[in-house]
Amino acid sequence: MDRQLLAVAPGPVVVTGLAAPPGPVYRTATRHGVDHFRACGAEDVTGAPDVREDAPAALAALRRARLVVLPGGSPARLLGALQETEVGRLLADLLASGGAVMGASAGAMVLGAWTVLPERRLDVVPGLGLVPGVAVVPHWSGERRDWLEALAAAPGPLRVLGLPEESGVLLHEGTATAVGQHPTTVVGGPEVAVGEQLP
Repeated sequence: MDRQLLAVAPGPVVVTGLAAPPGPVYRTATRHGVDHFRACGAEDVTGAPDVREDAPAALAALRRARLVVLPGGSPARLLGALQETEVGRLLADLLASGGAVMGASAGAMVLGAWTVLPERRLDVVPGLGLVPGVAVVPHWSGERRDWLEALAAAPGPLRVLGLPEESGVLLHEGTATAVGQHPTTVVGGPEVAVGEQLP
């Protein structure tokens, strides 16, 4: 699935593990993301310094990206870092200029209109809104009734996507396609087979 992403957004790729705490855990999460995308064939992939520790260097690294990767971890920590620094605005600017953003687990959760913060007793809060009208439930196995009940309280129409392990949705040129190893579930709607477009 990440090779498919690289086919439409080859780079430069910059990884920032902001869902991890600052320090060694951030550096490890970022390095693992860099190693993964190199193994997928990315030729120009680097890790950004932590914007919470060195904002000028981090922003300089992120500004050269055409694909920014947000690995998983704590959705609350990631959303806070994106909203409290210039990175959230930088991601919006990247998308507006034809670049791409990839989120895994917490990284996917915060990109939508609303997100669940499981660390805060299932609070539902606005996400970055980079994928309007969508909320993501990662690690989907057909359960997570408590998350779905929490998301039902979000205002406005909301499409909830259940993404199983090693699976996701590729948004490209106005279409949303299920990718990875397992079907995507549109909660309250159909299961979408890998390779098929979401309704």
